[in-house]
Amino acid sequence: MQGRLRGEPLSVKVESSCALCGVPLALKLDSELRIGLLEGGPEPLLFHPFVDFATLGEPSIIDAF
Repeated sequence: MQGRLRGEPLSVKVESSCALCGVPLALKLDSELRIGLLEGGPEPLLFHPFVDFATLGEPSIIDAF
């Protein structure tokens, strides 16, 4: 999102582990919202909620769900 707002390509690498089995995983997300698995498998299930922040009354998007 930040890359789109700035008009420049950006990416982020996320290193984590499976909450169920503990297997490490790493993924990369770019400013075009493309997700690539760098380590681990199978493909993780990811989602990004579409939230209207202008009308969000809760303290965080977690509380909105």
